[in-house]
Amino acid sequence: MFAHKWLALGLTLGFISGASQAHAEPLGSHQPSIAASLGPRVSKVASAGFDPFAGSDDLAQVSVGVSGTLLRLERFSLAAVGFWDYGSRSATARNSPTSLDVHRLTAGPEGRYQLLPMLYVFAHALPAFAHAQASLDDGITQTTFVARHWSYGVDLALGAAYQVYGMKSGESTRPRLWLIGEGGYGSLGRTRLLLKPEPGQGAPERTAPIDLGSLSLAGPYLRLSAAVSL
Repeated sequence: MFAHKWLALGLTLGFISGASQAHAEPLGSHQPSIAASLGPRVSKVASAGFDPFAGSDDLAQVSVGVSGTLLRLERFSLAAVGFWDYGSRSATARNSPTSLDVHRLTAGPEGRYQLLPMLYVFAHALPAFAHAQASLDDGITQTTFVARHWSYGVDLALGAAYQVYGMKSGESTRPRLWLIGEGGYGSLGRTRLLLKPEPGQGAPERTAPIDLGSLSLAGPYLRLSAAVSL
């Protein structure tokens, strides 16, 4: 009698386990091994030093990213990610045209959690390195005044990625297309905007540097991108 009960219990548990496995969709390549992304990044720069180069606080950049998964543990995964962002603004200061070109590099670890086979959320803290070139064209002396500098900081962000194209089966290794959105805060150090004439330019009476104060490109940001993964 007891043997029949244990047998019935074993068959019941086996049926439940088998049914669960039959209906479970393996994550497989839904967790990207490598990926490349492209899209816009828009930051809000509140620094007064940004005003001579832009009529608003917006800094729009083209963002190119790459990532590679380092470790998987069921629904959790750890990836290494990197981004290159480039953007520029232009305006007028002291009745002269101005421009600001900004390159930003970020790289570091990203933690991911697969909520659904086609949806994961992530968080990252990425060291950031930014190179900015500020310039002012003096039309009177036909002289270009320039300041170049590096600044350092970190990007803190949360985001989500949703698969919009690709096989539903996680066993498929065909390319997948993802839409990714993230928001966070990018911190960067403050640097002085002391613009000096380019070598070989400037009349003797106008070679004094132009001081436009200081600039920090820190601020909240939003990045939207499309990514192809394998």
